[in-house]
Amino acid sequence: MLYDLAVMSLVTMDKPVCIIDTDSDGKLHVQQSALQILEQIQQPVVVVAVVGLYRTGKSYLMNHLTGKQTG
Repeated sequence: MLYDLAVMSLVTMDKPVCIIDTDSDGKLHVQQSALQILEQIQQPVVVVAVVGLYRTGKSYLMNHLTGKQTG
């Protein structure tokens, strides 16, 4: 949970948010819904990107970093 200290409004994210996605042609696009969420946050934000081959522990690492069992 993140708090906007100016107005004490709560910004919550129950799951990871994809900021950049690829289309069917492989071109990168910014997700507008993610930008709308980020614009509400007034505190520092940490962005983490993990890449690698399938079944090499990416989800395990992210779950471990966030303290969750599944993701």
